[in-house]
Amino acid sequence: LSNPEYSIEDLSRDMCMSRATLYRKITSITGSSPSDFVKNVRLRKAAGLLKEGGLTIAEIADKVGFNTPSYFTKSFKKLFGVLPTQYK
Repeated sequence: LSNPEYSIEDLSRDMCMSRATLYRKITSITGSSPSDFVKNVRLRKAAGLLKEGGLTIAEIADKVGFNTPSYFTKSFKKLFGVLPTQYK
């Protein structure tokens, strides 16, 4: 989760299936693409870390695999409807 270079190819290899099969399975189960699924998992983990407190936004963004805090903030707001600093 903390590796921003972790790709869908890596996930498909870890799941022992082709990229196409992984795409079909994740899409049928979640309704989203594998990349959106991974991003949502990262953002939900970030939400938990925000609730725990003790870390800055930049530290949380780094910990869950986002390269930049600004992209993390934009993605977080898109999923949860509030900025990370407003999340309780």
